[in-house]
Amino acid sequence: MSAPSLRLVGLRKRFGRRVALDGIDLDLEGAGLVGIVGPDGAGKTTLLRAIAGLLEIEAERASVLGVDLREDVRALKARTGYVPQAFSLQPELSIRENLAFTARLHRLGDREFATRSADLLERTSLAPFADRPAGALSGGMKQKLAVANALLPEPDLLILDEPTAGVDVVARAEIREILDERRRETLILLATSYVEEAAACDRLVYLDAGRVVAEGSPDALCEGIGLGIYRLWGDAPETLARAARELAFVEAVTTGARFARVEASLAQAPDEGEVLEVLGAIDGLRLAERADLDLEATLVALARRGAGRETA
Repeated sequence: MSAPSLRLVGLRKRFGRRVALDGIDLDLEGAGLVGIVGPDGAGKTTLLRAIAGLLEIEAERASVLGVDLREDVRALKARTGYVPQAFSLQPELSIRENLAFTARLHRLGDREFATRSADLLERTSLAPFADRPAGALSGGMKQKLAVANALLPEPDLLILDEPTAGVDVVARAEIREILDERRRETLILLATSYVEEAAACDRLVYLDAGRVVAEGSPDALCEGIGLGIYRLWGDAPETLARAARELAFVEAVTTGARFARVEASLAQAPDEGEVLEVLGAIDGLRLAERADLDLEATLVALARRGAGRETA
């Protein structure tokens, strides 16, 4: 697509007096897997529902697949697959019947439906259970059916709200494999609480209090968080942690069985050699070492800073 697939400027959504989305600016272009992450109550579900054309919103600009979210969105819904958190398919219909119902809504021909449904049922390992009522499926099977159903019309935009929450490891891997294949041709928006899923995304959008706080590739988010991670080894990690918390450049400290883990603000810390020298002067320390900054630490730091802003 030559034009951006999704462009939001100043998007807002209120529920009564509560502000759920507070001026979202977001620009996404072409296919790819985009993770929507952030703490509970950050606005992830509301944002996804707004992008799917399910909510009335306010915005300076709100275009998704060339459709204005403030106007008639039927053309957008025809090109969008949506998997909400709660299972929303017909429980009394079988797997095959649910897919056939969706096929009729999208006016798929019999041959096209047969080919697509057979492929999706095979990929999700649901083929042996195609005649089982959806209401009798396990949680993981329901989620796989929901994903298969959303993919059946081969949408240009696929929106998934925590599709693997509470799902067993095998089902989660199958869903992730399907999304990994589709990301080359479809814009996929995935709200997730799993760090490994977020790390596999092409781009992440971090929400907090209804605003986009940070965005970029997982590596870019880690580089932009401005943290250095250090481990302090010793016989009394709690004692080392208490001493480290007194240092001006230390943002957070946690303890394990054998070491204290220190997060240093790069904006306030001296260079790495001086940091190690200062940490090395702590009584009872046997070894101070630099550790890698991973995505989990980055997301936790973003959440902690968001909580600090809210408290302030």
